[in-house]
Amino acid sequence: MIEEGKKMLKKIPYGISDYKLIKEDNYYFIDKTKFIPDIENQGRFLMFLRPRRFGKSLLVSMLESYYDIAYKKDFQSFFSGSYILNNKTSEAHKYLVLKFDFSAIDVNDVVNSFKLNLLSTLDNFCEKYKIKLKIEIENPIDRLKVIFDYLQKRGESLYILIDEYDNFSNKLLLENKNSYEKIIFDKTALFKQFFTTLKAGTSGLDAPLKRIFITGVTPMTSYDVTSGFNIGKNLSLSPIFNNLVGINGAELAELLEYYNLKDIDLTLLKEWYNNYQFSQDAKEKIYNTDMILYYIDYYLAFKKSPNELIDINVRSDYSKLRDIIYTNGKLNGNFGILNTLISGENISIDTLVQDFSALNLSKEENFKSLLFYLGLVTIDKAAIDIELKIPNETIKRIDIDFLKDSLALENIFDLKTSLLSRYLKEFALNGDIEVFRYLADEIKKSTAIRDYIYNEQTVKAMYLAYLSLTSYYVIKSEAELNKGFADIFLRPFNPYVEYVGLVELKYIKRTKKVTKKSLKKLVEEATEQLERYEDDELVTEYLEKGKKLQKVVLIFNGWELTYCEIV
Repeated sequence: MIEEGKKMLKKIPYGISDYKLIKEDNYYFIDKTKFIPDIENQGRFLMFLRPRRFGKSLLVSMLESYYDIAYKKDFQSFFSGSYILNNKTSEAHKYLVLKFDFSAIDVNDVVNSFKLNLLSTLDNFCEKYKIKLKIEIENPIDRLKVIFDYLQKRGESLYILIDEYDNFSNKLLLENKNSYEKIIFDKTALFKQFFTTLKAGTSGLDAPLKRIFITGVTPMTSYDVTSGFNIGKNLSLSPIFNNLVGINGAELAELLEYYNLKDIDLTLLKEWYNNYQFSQDAKEKIYNTDMILYYIDYYLAFKKSPNELIDINVRSDYSKLRDIIYTNGKLNGNFGILNTLISGENISIDTLVQDFSALNLSKEENFKSLLFYLGLVTIDKAAIDIELKIPNETIKRIDIDFLKDSLALENIFDLKTSLLSRYLKEFALNGDIEVFRYLADEIKKSTAIRDYIYNEQTVKAMYLAYLSLTSYYVIKSEAELNKGFADIFLRPFNPYVEYVGLVELKYIKRTKKVTKKSLKKLVEEATEQLERYEDDELVTEYLEKGKKLQKVVLIFNGWELTYCEIV
């Protein structure tokens, strides 16, 4: 525990999702109890979707602590210092709470694992509330029905919480699509029966199931199981709940002030962990909870930023997503969408799809919406349509890994990272631009990837993907510099880097003939742009610190590099 004079500072709750433990063991808590009245006012049967590691499990645990009749005597200690302490609602501690957690279900034995999960949860529920039923039934669905009947006869009110409802189904989809279909679509499948039974428990005179709150990541499983969450309301896109989980700017400021972290670089935190927006009408951007706590936990321990700014747990969440851009032995249309994003441009969508099947991701609107629910893109702005972008540097690098691993896995495009690293080091220390020629040569040699080089975005995305493998630079695309947008800005990240890089890339279609005149015109245009960018303060501040600037023009004719020079 951190000591500050005689005061013992609260511990950082990195990786902690047990609300009771947080309150009893002196962990810092970002107060989300102010949302409890709003949640109650939205309806009785609710679903809330967010990307992983935003704090959904802690939210569910907080709701359990608030509504569970078993914790009535603990209200004061559980909610001291929080908004709800002096704003208690009439629903507090009114329910028997049955909480399911599907995060630990084994995808290698889904049927038995899911069955045991249900049975264990129901047994613990009966034991907790001293419900003495002689249930010999081994079918958990029938056992759930018996419990519903028991509660109905006694006039008890039940609140069901389900955390990570789609965790195992998402894993199953990526690892074994056939098994996913069997588990999800079979009418006799236990998972389908479970949700059908829940719906039945909410209907009829004096139905025992009064409230449901479900968390997950995407609406796919809900759609495939029940054709959508058709007994209640999905809160996920509501501006009221944009910050129900995550950390906003004011909450971060309070956190940093509490630990007296005045010297932390807020610009770095914003660049790597911020900019999530979950409603087109929201007024603020949100930080990822796990990312912020990971950083602060390390900073408090070692008095400096972590060497690896991306938490390995966040990176591992997306490790198998490559399968959704590669189908039937080739890259699908989703590959182009990913290229557009990595190249620094936005993608647009008429409206975010709230119900779509996991088996229909080839449809462009569904794939874009999936990226949004996974947290791989976020809302940038909304007018006639919604523009989506990569939220921060952490996610950009994850998206790049996602693209790069997909290409390498299927032998579409792979290169020697050790050689690339050597060339990048030469650029960082000596300004040598061979790295740009090397990447172009590898693209030209790979006949498999050449089929997908059909515009400037694709070429730029390939460069950004592989240049970003370095820890020497933060690679920015479409960086706004002096009223323009630089194609590639190599901004030093390692203090020993000597050179800043500005790259302007021009593209000529393969079918178009390249002449000396047209080439000269493009070089002059690119040179003029680079000269304008170098006057921006984001560049000049490095030069004032003694860094040198390398301005590079690249001109491609299809997949061939026809010009690569320092200007």
